[in-house]
Amino acid sequence: MKPLFGLRAHDFGTFPPQELAARIASSGATCVQLALAKAFPGGHLMPAEFGDAGLAEIRTAFAANGISVAVIGCYIDTVALDESAREFSFKRFEAHIDAAAALGCNVIGTETGSPMPYLEQPDGRDIAFRIALQGLQRLVKAAEQKGIRVGVEAVAEYHALSTIEHIRIMIEEFNSPALGIIFDPVNLIPLAGVTDMDAFLDECFATFGERIVAIHAKDYQMVPSEKGLVKLGDLPVGTTGVMDWVGVFKRLIAAGKHQVPILLEDTSPAHAVDSFAYLQRTWDQAVKELEV
Repeated sequence: MKPLFGLRAHDFGTFPPQELAARIASSGATCVQLALAKAFPGGHLMPAEFGDAGLAEIRTAFAANGISVAVIGCYIDTVALDESAREFSFKRFEAHIDAAAALGCNVIGTETGSPMPYLEQPDGRDIAFRIALQGLQRLVKAAEQKGIRVGVEAVAEYHALSTIEHIRIMIEEFNSPALGIIFDPVNLIPLAGVTDMDAFLDECFATFGERIVAIHAKDYQMVPSEKGLVKLGDLPVGTTGVMDWVGVFKRLIAAGKHQVPILLEDTSPAHAVDSFAYLQRTWDQAVKELEV
């Protein structure tokens, strides 16, 4: 039961495909989340700008270094007030759906964008959530036609899709096999933290465990502030954080999702090897505890 460890390609910088793939392979990663616009020179927003030959070069370069593209990152603002900007984002995402097969990938990932522009209205958060669902449903329907999954990532408080309940509603209303969840447990923990980590993780896996298509791995601490203890996130795993990764992995394995890619976030090339070693030790501990 070997886990599939990877990272965000652009965390290793912006380089031509072969050079970037070789740099990533040196870390021990076996898969990546690949944001085309961030990972390669040129900042191309549309996959078509690479051309068929360019996309084939990317896939070949990563495969030659033992790396698969687990997730294509196309993180868009699904709730932008500017409707023309929102429409461009949707078309851009749909273009990534069309290009996914060329990269050997079947998951396109996104978050939902900030609800802040809506908060001056009564029920602004609910309005932003509903607008996000409208856009996401369009993308999921497009993905269904191509055999692709849309991996949606929730972010507590800061994004339109921000709670476990939001995810439950989305799954229920879409009722589509093309909807997946990118689970970043640190992102989903509120600023005030959680009082019972086991209860939090149990609710997550009960609500969307079978939908998880990728895990984002980082850590957080609770630090003093004027409002009491608040979450300080975006820390590399294996530092001094308090995220219960053994608990995450135990539930992931128990759910039969042990081949879901586990992708480092906020980890520099200098720390990637140590971070993977920490994740492997944590995974081994989870397996051991499940066998008891």
